[in-house]
Amino acid sequence: MGAHGPLEKPVLNSLDSLHAWQRFHFRLTLIYGGAVFLSLAMLGAVFYKTGVDNELHALQKRLLAVASSLAASIDDKEITAIPVDSAEITTFHKKLVKRFDYIANQDPDIKTIYVFRPTLEPTKLRFFVDYVKTGPTGNPGELYDATSLPVMLRGFTKPSVEEKPYVDEFGTTLSGYAPVLTKQGKSIALVGVDVDVSRISQIQSDILWTTLSVFGVAAFVIAVVSYVVARSVRQPLNQIIDAAGMIARGELETRIGMDRADEFGLMSRHFDNMAEGLQERDFIRETFGRYVSEGVAKTLLDHREQLELGGEERVVTVLFSDLRGYSTISEQLPPVQVVDMLNRYLGAMNVLIDTHSGCVIEFIGDAILAVFGAPNTVPDHSEKAVCCAIEMRKRLVELNKEWEKSGLSRYWKNCGMQELGARIGIHTGPVVAGNLGSRTRMKYAVIGDTVNVAARLEALNKELGTDILISADVYAHLPEELEPDIVDRDVHKVKGREQLVRVYSIS
Repeated sequence: MGAHGPLEKPVLNSLDSLHAWQRFHFRLTLIYGGAVFLSLAMLGAVFYKTGVDNELHALQKRLLAVASSLAASIDDKEITAIPVDSAEITTFHKKLVKRFDYIANQDPDIKTIYVFRPTLEPTKLRFFVDYVKTGPTGNPGELYDATSLPVMLRGFTKPSVEEKPYVDEFGTTLSGYAPVLTKQGKSIALVGVDVDVSRISQIQSDILWTTLSVFGVAAFVIAVVSYVVARSVRQPLNQIIDAAGMIARGELETRIGMDRADEFGLMSRHFDNMAEGLQERDFIRETFGRYVSEGVAKTLLDHREQLELGGEERVVTVLFSDLRGYSTISEQLPPVQVVDMLNRYLGAMNVLIDTHSGCVIEFIGDAILAVFGAPNTVPDHSEKAVCCAIEMRKRLVELNKEWEKSGLSRYWKNCGMQELGARIGIHTGPVVAGNLGSRTRMKYAVIGDTVNVAARLEALNKELGTDILISADVYAHLPEELEPDIVDRDVHKVKGREQLVRVYSIS
């Protein structure tokens, strides 16, 4: 046992040993409570913005209407008869002030009504009339600098309104403007109207207090629900935890047998099925220690008599894949990132091979050797291998985008490679498929000239500038719908074969 004595199994605590914040129902309450509060906050924000925006839009429309109406009612001839820089207060001035006073008294929100006239300088204006309910007023002919008020200057050409209120020493104000036009359509002045928008602040306050009240009610309801949930989940959770502890101690015959029609009952049934499956644990561990392919392992679990050395002859399709420039890339990448990149790539390709009923025989560095048609019989293995290769190419494009986003691609771009690519060779023919090795250590393998030809076709891609090459034996078994994507690449000499091999590429 060594100097430290036998290894002890960890002590598994019961549900009572957990603190309140470690309980499932507590976390569940936090999640649901957080979702509720977040939803309420979002609704409050929407109501807040909608209420303020609606009030603001209503004020803007009213401002435009009042400013346009006043501008249309002003006699352009009387204005043009008075010099722009005149400081004299005429009868016409008094008439306008009286009219503005009447309108302002009808609408308590109106603070100021004024008329500006343009000068030779585009941003310099002169007061014509300035009516203010309370406070100082501008005198006729007095200069006014509108450089920082582009919306006001736009009011000389068309009715305009400020997009949002502004705050100054007189309060929170929103302004609208409209041009005074001659009959010929020439702008000779503008009418401006300022309104008090303090009611928007009241709307903001009302929405805030309403939201806080709803939050308080929600907090109370969530607390009650949390208490009810805690009582309903405690007992079944205790049963499941106790049973899981027994399984962890190796008591694989343990069953929960909970007769409930809810999620806990479903969990109990799944748990019992899992415990039954774990009784095959030692055999599964031994099998997976010998074989790397999930398909091979499943076949052997169903047919344990196949664990003998030896093989059988089958006609299969072999796919051989290799990354372009991997040796160069591996020199640039740090070792940890090489492993991470390879695992990402090989894992993605393995999923596609499994999806298309293929079996990964082995990974040789960055290379993949896969077979379609063994150990399980696959009638259309040639077609599945080609479709798998096409999907592998598409998946590598996606992986390149992910590596580009993560910054990993800079390593091979430094070597002059814009992206990672793969070469794939596919050949259909006879092989001997079976267990290779010894009684204590074996692996599932496929042996024969078919494997060699697939590997040679993969290498031939480099010479032809292609990425997927298939043999004539594969082409002969493909459906018509794949033919438009297939290009005849003539016959070629491949190493290890005296006969020329006709090859096709997949575009």
